[in-house]
Amino acid sequence: MDAHTVARDLGLWSNGRGSLHQKLTHALMRTIREGLLHPGLRLPSERQLAAALGVSRTTVVAAYDALRTAAWLESRAGSGTWVRARSSGVATARTVPEVGPLAVSPLLSLLAHAQEEDFVNLALGTPLPLTDLPADLFHLPDDEYAALVHDPLYYPVGWPPLRRAIAAEYTKGGLDTTPEQVLVTNGAQQAIALCAMLCLQRGDTALVEDPAYFGALDACRAIGARISPLPVEAGGVRPAAIRDRLTATGARLIYLTPTFQNPTGAVMPLSARKDVARIVSEHGVPLIEDGTLADVILEGSPPPPIAAFAPDGPVLTIGSISKLVWSGLRVGWIRAAEPMIDRLARVKSAMDLGSPVLTQAIATRLVAATATARQLRQQQLKPRRNILTRLLREQLPEWTFRVPTGGLFLWVRLPDGDTREFAQVALRHGVLILAGPTMSAQEQHARFLRLPFLAPADTIRQGITRLVSAWREYKTGDRPRRHHVVVA
Repeated sequence: MDAHTVARDLGLWSNGRGSLHQKLTHALMRTIREGLLHPGLRLPSERQLAAALGVSRTTVVAAYDALRTAAWLESRAGSGTWVRARSSGVATARTVPEVGPLAVSPLLSLLAHAQEEDFVNLALGTPLPLTDLPADLFHLPDDEYAALVHDPLYYPVGWPPLRRAIAAEYTKGGLDTTPEQVLVTNGAQQAIALCAMLCLQRGDTALVEDPAYFGALDACRAIGARISPLPVEAGGVRPAAIRDRLTATGARLIYLTPTFQNPTGAVMPLSARKDVARIVSEHGVPLIEDGTLADVILEGSPPPPIAAFAPDGPVLTIGSISKLVWSGLRVGWIRAAEPMIDRLARVKSAMDLGSPVLTQAIATRLVAATATARQLRQQQLKPRRNILTRLLREQLPEWTFRVPTGGLFLWVRLPDGDTREFAQVALRHGVLILAGPTMSAQEQHARFLRLPFLAPADTIRQGITRLVSAWREYKTGDRPRRHHVVVA
C-alpha cells in the first residue's frame, strides 16, 4: 500500500499525549479495526512511511515492532511487513468490508476534526454562518411554521417556493430559468453525486479539472468511473483541452468550476465559456458546472455561467447557500433542462424522498437575500484574504501564489519538498492543512497546498505562526529528498 495513502488514512494521528511511536501504534491499530488497513495487506517499508509522516525511521520501526509483538502485524522474509491475517487482535477487521478508493478522501476526516481545540484548521473550506444578515431571515413566522409542520407532503423535487426563488435568482443573473428547471438537494455535494450517478456507470470516463474539489473526485470514484484530468491554468481549463480529451477518451461527463475554481481561484473568461457551451452542445456530453463559489465575490464581476450560453443544452449548473450564507442548512440545487431534472428527481427520490421542508423554507428567505449576503460576505472575507496574503509575503516569502478575486482559498506553491510530508509536520505544530495531491485524481501538485481565508484575523495569525515553525523544521529536518513532477 502506498505510504502517502496510509498517512492520509491515519488522520490526525499525532494529536494527544504520549510519544510519537505510541501514538502511531494506536493510530495503526485503529485504522486496522476500521478496515482501512485490512488483514493480508502489505504495509509500506519503515523508511517510506517515515518519509510520508515526516518522522524518523526509528519511530515507525518502534510502532511496527509493538504491533508485531501484539500479533497485529507479521514480517515475511524478503517481502516486508503485513497486516496479520490470523490474529485475535484483528478479528474485528475481518468483518469490515475492504474500503475502496473513497478511503483516501479527506472529507470525513476534515469534518470530524473541524472543532479540534488544539488545532488551527487551515484545511476545511466551510464558512461560519453569516450572522450579519437580519435575524428574522433565519426564523419562520408562526403561521408559516404551523402550516409546514402539518404538511404531509415530501416534495421530492423541492419545496415550490424555494424552487421559484432559485429560478428568480438565475433569471436575474442572465440565465432564464423556470421553477421546473430546478431540483433542490441536500447540499451541493449531493447535487454533484446525483449528477454523477445519472450520467456515469462503472468504467465510464469523466473529465475532471485538475486540481479539483475532492468531493467531485469522490462522487466519480464511488461509481467506479475513470477520471481523466483537465489541467487548470490561470484562466481555468482551456476549451481546446476539453475537446481533445472528449475525442481521446469518449468521456460521458465533464466537471468544471468556471468561477473562482476550487482550489486555484481561477476564473474562466467569457469567450472560453461560450466555447465550452458550444463543445458540450455539439458532443451531447453533460457538463457539471459547479457554481457553489460563484457568489463569493471579492472584486469585480465574474462572467455569466456557462449555462447562459446553452440554456437548453446538457449543462447541469449546481448552486448552494453553504458558502455564501450557512453550510448548516445543507441546501443546494441543480439547474438544468426539464427532462434532465425529471431524471435526476427519480434518482434522488430513491435516496431520500425529499429534502427537509423546514430548512427549505428558511433557505427560501435566504436565497431572496442573495445580493445582501454577497455584500456582507465580501466585507468579511476580503480583509481576511488580505491579512493572509500579507502574512505569507512577510513571513514565508519563498511561498508563491496568485491573489484570487473571489472564492475562499489561496493555492500556494512551496519552493521544495512534498506538501503531504509537510502536512504531517504541520500537524505536530498544531495546524491542519490540505496538501495539493489530495485535490488531484493523479495525486499531482506535490508542491502545492490549499489555504482558506475564512478564520478570524487572530486565528489566521496564529496559524501562520505555527506554519512558519513547521516549515523551519521541515526544511532543516533529516528527511529523504525526492524529485517530483510538479504540475502548475
